[in-house]
Amino acid sequence: MNTYQFYKKEGNLYVFKNQPIFSFILAIIMFIVAGISYKNNIPLLGLFLVAVGALIIANFFARKFVIDTQQQTITCKPSVFVASKTYSFQDFTHFQVLAMKYLGFLTTNVFLNIYFDMNGKEQKFMIGQALTHKSIQKMVNETEDIMGLNENMR
Repeated sequence: MNTYQFYKKEGNLYVFKNQPIFSFILAIIMFIVAGISYKNNIPLLGLFLVAVGALIIANFFARKFVIDTQQQTITCKPSVFVASKTYSFQDFTHFQVLAMKYLGFLTTNVFLNIYFDMNGKEQKFMIGQALTHKSIQKMVNETEDIMGLNENMR
């Protein structure tokens, strides 16, 4: 039985573990700036930033990426305001690794996206993000392993 770093197994479901560090750091920054704004007689901006911080935390808990190996489906829910969508393994087309660079050479963030072809329309969902390509490659490897994509290569 495989143990995965980025997924939690619940029966035949593999649930992606959301990474809390980036979300909570961003929310804390929003709350700090909101407190400073409120203290400097800009209460409306302070309230707005508190609401944004609360939405960041709510999105962390609402965001889901679930792979069902028995039904051969992937269920994605990107945020609080977007309904979840279910895709078949047959609709999967490819992964995309997108790196953000600072000053053209220093990697600041790396994203992993999964693409599906639904009736000729391309659908994209961000699976996860990390600071290094190595972590993203582990995410890709685990996702491919769970979906059984590497079994066809043997």
